[in-house]
Amino acid sequence: MLVPQEKIAEAVSLAISEQNNPKRSFKQSVELIVTFKDVDIKKGELKLREIVVLPNPPSKPKKVLVVPSFEQTESAKKAEPEVILSKEELQKLAGQKRAVKKLASRNDWFLISQESMAIAGRVLGPALGPRGKFPTPLPNSSDVTEYILRFKRSTIVKTKDQPQTQVFIGTEDQKPEALAQNAVAVLNAIEAKIKGPSNVRAIYIKTTMGKPVEIKLK
Repeated sequence: MLVPQEKIAEAVSLAISEQNNPKRSFKQSVELIVTFKDVDIKKGELKLREIVVLPNPPSKPKKVLVVPSFEQTESAKKAEPEVILSKEELQKLAGQKRAVKKLASRNDWFLISQESMAIAGRVLGPALGPRGKFPTPLPNSSDVTEYILRFKRSTIVKTKDQPQTQVFIGTEDQKPEALAQNAVAVLNAIEAKIKGPSNVRAIYIKTTMGKPVEIKLK
């Protein structure tokens, strides 16, 4: 483990405290920031794009857009995603750039049936790519309720052109212990992809508008 859960919980408590995080008019996200060293991002020495299911679901679920197959439609509705589109409705969005950009901005995950993936690539892809988002295939199973619910509590660990990743782990109204458990799940996913702890330069916890709190690694 890169850092003990107890130390993470202490940092979370400080990050969400009023001392460090003045009250805002909206519910702030809590994020884990990890910076790396001794890796050349341009040479592809570290490329993260991992989906992590958070053990403690955030009070503000992630927004999911679903394009199910006809057989999956009823089970998809049970999961209450933000948006459900039929294959035909997805096709009708072709050429409607403003509407597609709005969907791309307002949703976090895009779960697409196998039969609609090619269409989603053409219609949604140009808007998703610049936002670092992507269509994810739904399983072939007719019951996709649990699969969609998992994404409502999932986060993504990714790197771009800098040796760091900034990951959503929950919301400020969650208990520090719950947020720490979520952070551990994310750190475990990162640890599985790096050469070793020596590649980690620093780890921070911060709220959307708050100051970052560093977790001492030693």
